[in-house]
Amino acid sequence: MDKKLRIAINGFGRIGRLFFRLAFNDSDFEIIALNDLGNLENMAYLLEKDTVYGKYNNQVSFEKSEEKVGKITSTGKLIINSQKILFFQEKDPLNLPWKDLDIDLVIESTGVFESYEKSQTHLLAGAKRVLLSAPSKDDDNDLGKTVLIGINEIDLKSCKITSNGSCTTNSAYPVIQILNEKIGIKKAILSTVHAYTATQNLTDSPVKGSDLRRGRAAAYNIVPSTTGAALTVGKVIKDLKGKFDGISFRVPVICGSIADITMVTSKPTTVEEVNEILEKAANEPRWNKIMKVTKEQLVSSDIIGEEFGAIIDLNFTKVVDGDLVKVLSWYDNELGYARTLVEHARAIKAQL
Repeated sequence: MDKKLRIAINGFGRIGRLFFRLAFNDSDFEIIALNDLGNLENMAYLLEKDTVYGKYNNQVSFEKSEEKVGKITSTGKLIINSQKILFFQEKDPLNLPWKDLDIDLVIESTGVFESYEKSQTHLLAGAKRVLLSAPSKDDDNDLGKTVLIGINEIDLKSCKITSNGSCTTNSAYPVIQILNEKIGIKKAILSTVHAYTATQNLTDSPVKGSDLRRGRAAAYNIVPSTTGAALTVGKVIKDLKGKFDGISFRVPVICGSIADITMVTSKPTTVEEVNEILEKAANEPRWNKIMKVTKEQLVSSDIIGEEFGAIIDLNFTKVVDGDLVKVLSWYDNELGYARTLVEHARAIKAQL
C-alpha cells in the first residue's frame, strides 16, 4: 500500500493519545477521526499537556462545530498545527462513519470492546481493519488473531481484526521467542513489577469483581494482581501454551515497569550465552524496532520515554545449574507499548 494508512482512533485515553503522538507525524499514517465520549476541550488539553511525557511538540487547538458525516454528526475538530481531525462522541461503533471516511484501520483503545466479536462492529461500520490495543477476551479465530511483531505477521493476511496483546506481553514475548528458538524453553513464569494504572483507585474504594485488592490506594501500596500476558504469549508461541503463566505487582510509580521472566531451558546454557543471543537479536531488523538490550544501571524512571516494548537488562541475567534462567525486561508501559502498536499498524499497512 503506497498511500498513507487512513486511521481512526476509538478511545482517546492514555494509549489512544500516545499512539496519536507517535503516529501523527509518521509518513505512513494519516489520522482522520477520533471517537471518545469525553469533552473535546478536555481531550485537546490532555493531548497537549501530559504529566509523564510533558508538553506535546505540536500546536494543539480545537473548534466546536457540527458536521454531518454519514448517519451521525461530528461535534467538533481537533486541530494539530493546521490539520483538522474530526471528533465524534458516539457510544455505538456501528453508527460511526468509517465507510464514508474510507477508514483503513481503527485503533480500538476504549478498553470496552476487548474482543473480536465486539470490535467487529467497526468492520460493519465500514472500516477495513481493526487493531485492539489490549489482549482479546475471546480465543483467536478466523475473525481475529493475536499478532506479535517478529513472530506471526503472516496472520495479518488471514484476518481483519488483530490484537497487539498488552504492554507486559510485549515486554516478555521477544525474550521467550528468541531464547526458545536458540536453546529451547520447557516452561516459564513471569512476575511483572508494574506501574499503577487507571484501572486502580487513588484512595481505598469499592471495586467490581472479586479482585478486592485492586480497590486499595494505588499510590500507597504494592498490590499483587493477575496478568494475562503469559497466556497471550502462549496463543502465538504454541510450544508454550499451558506452560507459561505469571503474576503482577502493581507498585506506586506513575510509569516504568519491569518483567522478571524465569525459564527452564531445554539445553544447558550460561549467562554469557544467553546475553550473547539477546544482544545479537537486538541488532536484527526483525527485533530492533521493538526491543533493545542495555548494560546501564537503570531504575524505573530511566525507562520513561523509551520507545521499545522490551529493554533487556543484561546485568541481571542469571543461570542456575545450567537450565534455570532469569531475564529482566524493562518497559515503558505506556509509550513503549504505543510504539509496538505503531509498528503493528505499519505491518498492517504492508499487507493492504
